[in-house]
Amino acid sequence: MKKIPTLPFYIALLLFMVGCQTDSRSDNTGSASDPPMISDSDTAEVLPTGTTETFTDHDLVLDVSNVYEVQTTSGIYDDGETYEYPVYICYPGATLTIVNAGMSDPAYEEDHQPRPQWGVYDIETDTRVNLVDGMEPIVLDETTDAVFNLEASVFVLKFHFYEPLLE
Repeated sequence: MKKIPTLPFYIALLLFMVGCQTDSRSDNTGSASDPPMISDSDTAEVLPTGTTETFTDHDLVLDVSNVYEVQTTSGIYDDGETYEYPVYICYPGATLTIVNAGMSDPAYEEDHQPRPQWGVYDIETDTRVNLVDGMEPIVLDETTDAVFNLEASVFVLKFHFYEPLLE
């Protein structure tokens, strides 16, 4: 009977076992149908979070999340009088939640149904979304410009988006 050298045998066995226990995700030798595994810690971008600000104008009450800063700007009514309104500088992922849409009093409507009095305006596409009670929150992005009064056609709250300084 032939004797097998024990030390080289155990070293080879140990190397074989270590090779079997390596994480197969660390190399890209999988089949073509396997998606590459990317660690979240390698690619995760940390998005800043801001505060939630409550905006009120008459019966309209809105919560805006992810606000970086609140500034003030001014507008001019048709009669030439100026007025001020806030500008919310928002981080990406900001949302507009309607707490109270400030709908019209149904007693003054012919069909006794409340009507929207406020809207969100997109100046690029010249479109608006009327704010009504019970609607889902609106995700704000660079195309969302302002909340405005439908009857007077004046902005009451404007949105800008945070742009970090490049170093």
